Amino acid sequence: MEIIKSTGEKEMFSEDKLCQSLKNAGAPRELANKVCALAASDLKPGMTTSKIFRSSLRYLLKENLSLAANYSLRRGVGELGPAGFLFEHYVEIILQAYGYKTVRNIMAKGFCVEHEIDVLAEKDGVKYYIEAKYRNEYGIKTHIDVVMYGDARLADIAKAGGGEAKLWLITNTKFTDKAVKYAKCRDIKLTGWTHPNGDNLEDLIINRKLYPITVLPSVKRYEREQFAKFGLLLAQDILPYSPEELANKFNIAFNTAKKIIIQSKEIITA
Repeated sequence: MEIIKSTGEKEMFSEDKLCQSLKNAGAPRELANKVCALAASDLKPGMTTSKIFRSSLRYLLKENLSLAANYSLRRGVGELGPAGFLFEHYVEIILQAYGYKTVRNIMAKGFCVEHEIDVLAEKDGVKYYIEAKYRNEYGIKTHIDVVMYGDARLADIAKAGGGEAKLWLITNTKFTDKAVKYAKCRDIKLTGWTHPNGDNLEDLIINRKLYPITVLPSVKRYEREQFAKFGLLLAQDILPYSPEELANKFNIAFNTAKKIIIQSKEIITA
């Protein structure tokens, strides 16, 4: 049966591929196969991958919220921008959780022009100029031109005498093979959704439970916007609040606040 990818392309539905995506989120084989079969039973010709994802997520939520958070993580990160959160702020929080000292949105003098740096990070005596590249379209990859642009900016800063830092490009997308090859040649650090293996953005988030509040099922558009106004970005930031405090401070319904707190505790303490 043909389905439609996020890029608009058509492809044949693969139940094995869907099952593997659930296993990648940590679901045991038996659970992954169960959710796969249920989602496949909802399948219709021309169905989009987004609808298939939502169907799978709905069934997974009934079984295990923590695994559902992992499964929906990429889309949760993708919703940060539309919700009013800055991706570079999220990147800075992740870096701080791994022991980096950071400063966000600084200006660096170049030989030709000044350059705005998303995040300046330092650890173990090494400084990094962080380029935080966010996209909310699924299926998009970061190409070599983006890496080369960052490299050119670093070269201009270095020519002005400020090149003691290395370039580190962090994105919520995948990289093309050429982008990875160029970065390796130029000693540029890349962190994307699947790169590098074992230390990619998804790994960094899950290993320290740095889930954005956008992965919580009870956090809808209104709640996301309310949290964004106060800069409350992580699910773990919910934990200090009582339902009454959360409802009053962020002007949300008490029952919704209660559900959000329960869900936050479940995915953080799992």
